[in-house]
Amino acid sequence: MMNNVWEVWPSALTAAECDAIVKRAALYAPHGATVGFAEGARPDQGYRSSTVSWLDVHRDKDIADRLMQFVHSSNRTNFGIDIAGPFDLQYTEYHGRAQGKYDWHQDVWLESSGPFDRKLSVVVQLSDPEDYEGGAFEFFGLQQPGANFAPRGSMLIFPSFLQHRILPVTKGVRRSLVSWIEGPRWR
Repeated sequence: MMNNVWEVWPSALTAAECDAIVKRAALYAPHGATVGFAEGARPDQGYRSSTVSWLDVHRDKDIADRLMQFVHSSNRTNFGIDIAGPFDLQYTEYHGRAQGKYDWHQDVWLESSGPFDRKLSVVVQLSDPEDYEGGAFEFFGLQQPGANFAPRGSMLIFPSFLQHRILPVTKGVRRSLVSWIEGPRWR
């Protein structure tokens, strides 16, 4: 049973931890973000405009473990979902010069034949609000996280099936770390 639809941790990570994640992400090659999953993934700049780097969840276990401290707490008090752990760590940059955005979407892949589903999504704000304009995170048809999710180091945790978007960044760069916490298939 869910007590809250989503949870924000306003000061989850320190500025030093955010800096360390950005520095670690620089070790991985950036790619243009795509829409869709697996073989069906395709670029669509009108729908999603950002660059992503994929951290290694094993090599970067310290980052994954740090996120999971908050995930376990949120899951225990809010969601009660059967989870195993993170499968991916995605560093994302939305650039103002490209009107970086990601239109309405869900993080679940219901057609997957794998034994696990994405259950909880985690987004960490790595930029200071002064570093960019626009780029607000919004849920479809729900109360918005708003100013609570603006400070650097803030973490948002929510069920992966909730529709959400990132509004266009009009100036500067919005940096975030995204992870999806998987668990046994939804029943």
